[in-house]
Amino acid sequence: MKKIKLGLSDLEVSVLGLGCINFGTLIHEKTAFGLLDAYTDHTGNFIDTANNYAVWNGGTGDESEKTIGKWLRASNRRKDVVLATKIGALPKGNFGVGFSNMQGLCRKTIIEAVNKSLDNLQTEYIDLLYLHVDDFSTPQIETLSILTELVNKGLIKEIGCSNFWTWRVESARHICMQNGLKFFCAIQQRFSYLSPTVDADFFPQVAADKELESYINFYRDITMVAHTPLLYGQYNNPEISLEAYDTHTNRKKLNKLLKEEKQPVSWVLKYITEQFGGSVAISGTSKEQHLLENMAYFTE
Repeated sequence: MKKIKLGLSDLEVSVLGLGCINFGTLIHEKTAFGLLDAYTDHTGNFIDTANNYAVWNGGTGDESEKTIGKWLRASNRRKDVVLATKIGALPKGNFGVGFSNMQGLCRKTIIEAVNKSLDNLQTEYIDLLYLHVDDFSTPQIETLSILTELVNKGLIKEIGCSNFWTWRVESARHICMQNGLKFFCAIQQRFSYLSPTVDADFFPQVAADKELESYINFYRDITMVAHTPLLYGQYNNPEISLEAYDTHTNRKKLNKLLKEEKQPVSWVLKYITEQFGGSVAISGTSKEQHLLENMAYFTE
């Protein structure tokens, strides 16, 4: 499968990443193992998870990481994959499904979360560690300093951010430049072919907007990793199903797409990966057939 580098890092990843959000909860272990096998057998290498997947499905948040860890041990394919996980959005106390009491990104929390993720994933290092959501209560220099320490210790290779506003990414850039700290190589944001309304609220998710898109195009040292790229099956539906995307412009774009493309889902994924000089789309599915169909579109 076609691969690109994340930012200025040495991490080379498949342009179609495997989203593991429901592994261990809605997707049981056997099915998850089958998806991971199929993905890697067809040269996919970018595995995406988080330390809170998926508390909203009645889990404790570590089911996805633990499922991947079991597969890594059983398959012996750790060196074949780029493993990404996220920290910061797990509810305090490992209970609850809301996002009003998240653990945040202070030094102590990051150290504990990284160590737990390493145990869950049964690995000695994490290739890409995202800050899952921003933490306005912790100074950014505290967060970025401990992340740099963990990189220097070899526990993580690269860092990224997710669901960040553009001005906070730029603030982090200045702090890193001034203090010789590790900066983000990737930003994972809600991004698709259709754009949400300017007042759409996906809390705690942050959708990519024109300002962020211009920012990425300007610097070209941070790669867009798109989550929710297919908008929950929207591109198989002639009607706009999500209120936040129901605009006149989107209805025209969707109608044109469905009329002109025989495989609209694959077209949208390819469109996303071609943005900003090269991006990544995270695809989550419970069906191996759907995964392989989407992967086939990116075979070199």
